[in-house]
Amino acid sequence: MCGIVAYMGPKAVESVLLVGLTRLEYRGYDSAGIAVLNRGEIQTRKEQGKIKDLENLLQAHPVEGNIGIGHTRWATHGEPNRKNAHPHIDNSRKIAVVHNGIIENHYELRRELIKEGYVFHSETDTEVIAHLLADKLKQHPQIEDAFYQTILKIQGRYSIVFLYDGAPHRVFFARDGSPLIYGHASGESFLASDIPAIVPLASHYYTIHNGEWGWITESGEMQLFNSKNTAISPKLERIDIEVNQVEKNGYDHFMLKEIYEQPDVMRRIIQTRLNGSDGKVLFPEKAADNQFLGSLSRIFITSAGTSWHAGLVGKMYLEHLAKITTEVDLASEFRYRNPIAGGDTKVIAVSQSGETADTLASIYQAKSKFIRVLSFVNNANSAIARESDAYVDLMAGVEIGVASTKAYTAELLNLLLYALFLSGIKWVIGKTERQKICDEIRLLPSLMEETLRKSEVIKQWAQNFKETKDFIFLGRALDYPTALEGALKLKEISYIHASGYAGGEFKHGPIALVTSDVPVVCIAVQSEIYEKMLSNIEEVKARGGKIIALYTEGDKTVPKLADYSLPMPKASPLLYPILNSIPLQLLAYHVAVARNCEPDQPRNLAKSVTVE
Repeated sequence: MCGIVAYMGPKAVESVLLVGLTRLEYRGYDSAGIAVLNRGEIQTRKEQGKIKDLENLLQAHPVEGNIGIGHTRWATHGEPNRKNAHPHIDNSRKIAVVHNGIIENHYELRRELIKEGYVFHSETDTEVIAHLLADKLKQHPQIEDAFYQTILKIQGRYSIVFLYDGAPHRVFFARDGSPLIYGHASGESFLASDIPAIVPLASHYYTIHNGEWGWITESGEMQLFNSKNTAISPKLERIDIEVNQVEKNGYDHFMLKEIYEQPDVMRRIIQTRLNGSDGKVLFPEKAADNQFLGSLSRIFITSAGTSWHAGLVGKMYLEHLAKITTEVDLASEFRYRNPIAGGDTKVIAVSQSGETADTLASIYQAKSKFIRVLSFVNNANSAIARESDAYVDLMAGVEIGVASTKAYTAELLNLLLYALFLSGIKWVIGKTERQKICDEIRLLPSLMEETLRKSEVIKQWAQNFKETKDFIFLGRALDYPTALEGALKLKEISYIHASGYAGGEFKHGPIALVTSDVPVVCIAVQSEIYEKMLSNIEEVKARGGKIIALYTEGDKTVPKLADYSLPMPKASPLLYPILNSIPLQLLAYHVAVARNCEPDQPRNLAKSVTVE
């Protein structure tokens, strides 16, 4: 959600900012802009639409300089247009500000500033910051003091970066909620919302923490202060992301690349967590407190979107393997329902980005009740990882596509392994059975590769659905969440209305939607509820519905009933939520491409939702 890039150094700032903003496109945006400070003058260029529209504007009206800030905006306050695009400037054009998050008291501040004579030109909450800084400078002539007083005045979740023409060799920043990092290279300084924006230019980075503020300089240094205005020394870490991880590497889209990266992600997780032959599951992050876990009897899983679907599967894994009562809550609802929990309870927060505002709020709710929190995140330096008592690294690697693919299956596998881990601690599954499950899990990468080889079949199907208006997805037991996830993926990137249902609930209303124009995706692999899914397929067929079925290789019944059918490799039922996700991801992707939609940057969506 929104993206920030700032640069100070010898390179032409325009090109550095544009590359960095392009690397942040996955976060979702509807306008973009930059501000450059050169020879004591601030110049801004901003445009509605994509970064290529901003590039066109810059070709017509170029800027020069070596110090600048850039921003991609996902609209919250005010419609997406050039007027509301960042950066925003004060009335004297001495300050240019970019900002992620929400200034919650901006209405109050706006009224106060208008009374003081400040003129607003946008509908955004961000413009308040520029005018408030200018106002504080009247009382505190040193920009550092004025900025600190501004921070004390504003309320909300934010990352702020600004230029001031009175300090032409510094870029200022503050963070309280929305992610922001500092990047370092010899003689160069960077600020960005995420590491991919500064790869491969920066060699080291520092994750700026909530309440921290300061400035960067042309020499590659950073001055950092905490919320009490005390100077602190940051500890830099080496950037271990390679440039090929943030490039398409020959694929048409990042989403397709990331779908195909899934077998390698599974291998990485398996090699880390199952590196022995004794059925023992390892969590090097020290996510386990064995003494406490032995008495654990209740788990709340809290998450949002795709991660919520992973949580639903995780609930079944935990109850089936570890025999622990588990509830799954939407993070946005968990914090408001005042859950009842005791000392035998753990909260598991699942988030790909580790910055999801709703999930973070649910962690604060849990900790206010003295409940231990374990997070599953794809970013070990994220706010959710830091605020949790312990975390599990998903190890999915950088995921650029807004619609999650490899991070989702990484969540599923890590939740499965964690349930297996708990089963050993609680002595509910014997070593022999655990070893058998581990052996089956080790087959997962090759089974995924076998499934991916059927992509061309799904691509051909997609041509028949590019004019379709509605889809239904049906699944039971472990594959009910898979149906929900399949429907969400199709909605996200092809803009086709799609609904996922539990097969047993189909007759209780949703079956009224079935017509010959509504394809129904039925997940009918071999399991204990196979016969029940056959009944669902028969019900759809009897009403003239178009059936797309996933079935287990060797099954002769489902292909005869379905209009379109795809054989899935034989596997443990525990693995099917992971395996069955792949053809549904490919279906969404190929349908989106057939409809000329942009799968990597679907409209209105953001990769990381950092505001409520």
